[in-house]
Amino acid sequence: MQIDEPIIICNYDPTWVQRFEEEKAVILRAVEDLIVELEHFGSTAVPGLAAKPVVDILVGLKQYPIPDDAIQAFEQIGYEYFGEADVCGRLYFRKRKPSAFNLGAVEWGSKLWRDNLLLRDYLRCHPEARQRYEQHKRTTIIAGYNQLLAYSNQKAQLVLDLLEQAEEWAKRPEWGIAAQQHDGADS
Repeated sequence: MQIDEPIIICNYDPTWVQRFEEEKAVILRAVEDLIVELEHFGSTAVPGLAAKPVVDILVGLKQYPIPDDAIQAFEQIGYEYFGEADVCGRLYFRKRKPSAFNLGAVEWGSKLWRDNLLLRDYLRCHPEARQRYEQHKRTTIIAGYNQLLAYSNQKAQLVLDLLEQAEEWAKRPEWGIAAQQHDGADS
């Protein structure tokens, strides 16, 4: 089982939201007792943003890590398990058929939980940041970084910069309003 894989970038596809909702139901049937909340995150959760055609799902766990039988429950619904995959505090799973999903399982309310949702909400509310991110992703692919690990490494600094901007934005009182506008749309 190898984590690296070839990737492509596609224009935004509004069916990604529907795919998230359908997969959310599958996941909840399998492991509902472990989960506080499920969110659609990553680029496929940002309307208008080009992305890998892989829907990202953030699972907020009641406890971290999860027991082995829970890992087996994810595997029974088609997910491959990769452990933390170099991200401490996140269990990584992926499913590629019939549709493609990445699943990050983290402790609900943790820094990883908050940062992923903050970045999503920031990109939803800031078209200039969304365009900058998209352009960087497309340039990265054109430059030949079309394997997952190399691609991720090439965009890591920009993601950190965007998260820093998002954290500054979140300090402003009106951010709470923007975040509330998106709450419930994906959970």
